[in-house]
Amino acid sequence: MRFYFSMAIGAALLGGCATIPEDQCAKTDWYELGLKDGRAGYPAERVIQHREACAGVKVEPDELRYLQGRKVGINDYCQPENAFRDGLAGHEYRGVCDAAFARNHQAAYRVASLRKGIDSNRGDVSWRESEIRSDKTSDSRRSQLRSEVRELDRKYYAMRDELVVAERDLDRLRIAQTPPPVVAIAPAPTPPAAAKPVAGPVGKAGTASGRLVIGNDFVPLRFSYAFVAPDPLDQLQKRPMLLLTEQAIPSAELGQAADLDRVLGALPYYVLVIRNEAKPPKVTMVVWHPKLGSTPAIEMDAGKGGAAKFDAYGAQRIAGSIASPQNGKSTFAWNKGIKLEVRFDAPLARRWPP
Repeated sequence: MRFYFSMAIGAALLGGCATIPEDQCAKTDWYELGLKDGRAGYPAERVIQHREACAGVKVEPDELRYLQGRKVGINDYCQPENAFRDGLAGHEYRGVCDAAFARNHQAAYRVASLRKGIDSNRGDVSWRESEIRSDKTSDSRRSQLRSEVRELDRKYYAMRDELVVAERDLDRLRIAQTPPPVVAIAPAPTPPAAAKPVAGPVGKAGTASGRLVIGNDFVPLRFSYAFVAPDPLDQLQKRPMLLLTEQAIPSAELGQAADLDRVLGALPYYVLVIRNEAKPPKVTMVVWHPKLGSTPAIEMDAGKGGAAKFDAYGAQRIAGSIASPQNGKSTFAWNKGIKLEVRFDAPLARRWPP
């Protein structure tokens, strides 16, 4: 199945040194590396570090395979108990899970930081006391060291009190996260066989009027769809998404699809538009067409790189227009020879999960 998101080429690099030895780049299983990074809680932008690490040997990451693996890994990482484990290990949280995970991780990380601070404080006291006891230490130096020890002791008692509160808060969160015990009850009579689940409800396709141009290929865009689905590159936040196509998607296919990936994987080409809740909101555009190779083109800030105007952008309806710039002086997606000019009005067609 074709995964429908790729990384923004112009995204800011994460700090740090090379992530892969150059002699391993050609041997890397990008799905497995994405899985590993996801389970470690890394954001999707980490693939750009891998790109930089392999640039010297001219090896390009397989971004689609990497993101497929990372998507599975992030699902593993974002399990509730991992927030406590990761925080108590002193690992920083990189903002890839939901608000509850972030809250629990912060509480555990606070406890780990205070414990580390207390250990460091006692170490600082220990070497000062050793120097105080030394016959080679002058009286003035001893006086200075004793003053420093008193200040360290004051900080120690403050941190110890803070740690008591932090551990109590953490215990309360862990108890709240623990499911209640299972109570055994007598089995109920076997119900009659359940009816086969019906497909999800499907709304009507919306209208589109315009075209997508890639090189010498002209693709008319006649249909628009509004979906609500998890955004895999932004903490799986559910948000409205706009899909522009040449042909209508059969309602049976749309109703039975388990997720948006299944729908997009069956299309020969499409334009997908997502707007987040930032202020001002950022508009991301994904264009898939065989002429682009194995990776979709991404315009991470289509609101600036092109003219994206919305009369409505909500869970029930998305309407407006998108026009690519004509001067050729813009970012990644437009510089792949992509031109877009279309108006659309899309009512809600499908929601995942229902």
